[in-house]
Amino acid sequence: MRLKEELEGIIDILDKIKKEDETIPVIVEGRKDMKALRDLGIERQIIRIKKGETIFRIVEKLRENHDKVIILTDWDSSGAKLCYKIKKACESNDIEYDVEYRKQMIKFLKKEIKDVESIPTFIKRAKRDLSPRKRNFRSRKT
Repeated sequence: MRLKEELEGIIDILDKIKKEDETIPVIVEGRKDMKALRDLGIERQIIRIKKGETIFRIVEKLRENHDKVIILTDWDSSGAKLCYKIKKACESNDIEYDVEYRKQMIKFLKKEIKDVESIPTFIKRAKRDLSPRKRNFRSRKT
């Protein structure tokens, strides 16, 4: 039953992100994270942390057009460090930041996956494992 709760939780979080003010960009770590969010129907601006450009500079540029950002870094140790650095850069640039979606994803997915790029695969696998046909097949085997 835990898998069903995780799936429902992550779908709910994604729906809430989709309903947020469209002018609020999402900051992610890399290209694969960006692609994963696009595959999940996140249409808003997604900014990835690029190698060679400082986090402070990226956030400083955001200040020109945005008052708030959503931080959605991975929930491994490097993602946590990056989230901290982005938060500090936002504070220095008077940009509001939201880490609640990240916290909620950690709550639902920490035991299953560790990064944003794996969310689409998790959702597909969970839906497959929870489908009635799959459950009926399992129950016949036992």
